[in-house]
Amino acid sequence: MSAHLSRRHFLATSSAWAAASSLGIAQSSDHRTISIIHTTDLHGHILPLINYAGKGDVGGFARCATQIRRWKKENPNSLLVDIGDLYQGTAASFNNQGRLFVDFLANLEYDAWVLGNHDFDWGPEVLGKNLEAAKTSILTANLTLDSKTPGNLPGSLGKIIPWKMCEIGGFKIALIGLITPGLPYWLTPETLGGILPTDTTAALKKSIAQAKSAHADAILVLGHFGHRERDDFANPLNQTLRHAPGADVYIAGHTHIHIPSMEVENTLFTQVGCFGEFCGKIDLTFDLNSRKLISKAAITELMDARYELDPGVINLAQPALKASAGQLARVLTTLTAPIPQSSLTGFLCECFAAALKRNQTPVDAVFHGTFGIKEIPVGPVTVADAWKIVPYENMLVTATLTPTQLLEIVAEDRDNHSGRTLWPFEVISDEMKKPVRILKDGTDLPADKTITVAFNSYDSQSGGQSLMRLREIIQLPSSNRRSIDINTRDALIESLLKL
Repeated sequence: MSAHLSRRHFLATSSAWAAASSLGIAQSSDHRTISIIHTTDLHGHILPLINYAGKGDVGGFARCATQIRRWKKENPNSLLVDIGDLYQGTAASFNNQGRLFVDFLANLEYDAWVLGNHDFDWGPEVLGKNLEAAKTSILTANLTLDSKTPGNLPGSLGKIIPWKMCEIGGFKIALIGLITPGLPYWLTPETLGGILPTDTTAALKKSIAQAKSAHADAILVLGHFGHRERDDFANPLNQTLRHAPGADVYIAGHTHIHIPSMEVENTLFTQVGCFGEFCGKIDLTFDLNSRKLISKAAITELMDARYELDPGVINLAQPALKASAGQLARVLTTLTAPIPQSSLTGFLCECFAAALKRNQTPVDAVFHGTFGIKEIPVGPVTVADAWKIVPYENMLVTATLTPTQLLEIVAEDRDNHSGRTLWPFEVISDEMKKPVRILKDGTDLPADKTITVAFNSYDSQSGGQSLMRLREIIQLPSSNRRSIDINTRDALIESLLKL
């Protein structure tokens, strides 16, 4: 076991001991414990599922709700928060554009919801409706729109505030929300509605100062960016906490990692992974005489078969679950031969090109990959299969490029070993494996020819900084970039129906 993992194990064990100790402290008439219960990265999952490691029958919000109600009953001095990426990820949630999960927050009486990057995926209109419907405080300090910041944003965005003070059990608990600064490297300006992230450190410093001025007894950061071995563009965790000290606890999301308890920059850190596989709780214990925070502990609970599905959540969800089950079971086509990965990239590109042609926005080429799918096997292909093949609601973006620019884009992708295809062309590489020629029907494309190419919206923004040259080229005025309102999964489904 590595030193890092040993330390994490030690911290997790220590946190469990600390939790038990704080429970004993809390029973004293001289002390009081405030609990903060948290979920994150639910991604629309209501029912148990198979996790990344292949373990089945774990997670889902319906199980989390059972534990949430239990913890709240055990300690009435409890706050409940979600750290973002609430609703994108399942048909049951997509069909109602996330409203079901917004209603879940109200049903469980969440005190705060921090926006995650995927909460923006369905565009500004959907986000606006969900913000309007929310009965929960929406916390995100590091956003801007037209030079305005949270607390002063227009329309439904006006419900977003940087932080809030919760007075509970006689103590003032400050909750500060932060979102990953990676937004513009995944989502188009059209999808974001002009919103951009601001510097996490500056936003946190300002909110901590305001919380301290308001005499907060404890300060918690609810951050939709989490732990990496090293900070990256989307997860500046250490840098932010190092340069904006003063938080007692950081509750994380975004990276889908389960870390029960550890210390980051002298701050208690915890993260419950994703899909409701774990539910988490922080216990803050205060001395009633000095009013000082004397103990803080983090625990997480695995949401396995020990936990029943919450009847309230299931009752709310039943119509959506029934409708989506029928939708996902629909057979689109039946294959008599498999579509292997080598052919799947081209097939997806053909699907998108066909959709663009129907939309009267035809293209000469499509640049796309397979999301790691190995093949589509023989037999019936359902809507559920289409969700596995195209798991995100990416739109299409077109640009007019030169062969030289396309060679740069292909070279960048090959450097990343990502395996995207430039359909329907053949790319020729030299002995150093550098792309040097683009052929159409065996003939080189003329150097002065321009080609209209389609990309998915995620790749067009750099695919999470893996395609920065692509992003730079597309944003040139000469590229005539256009965002097309075609969902790539819908394009796949329509083509499968025609097979």
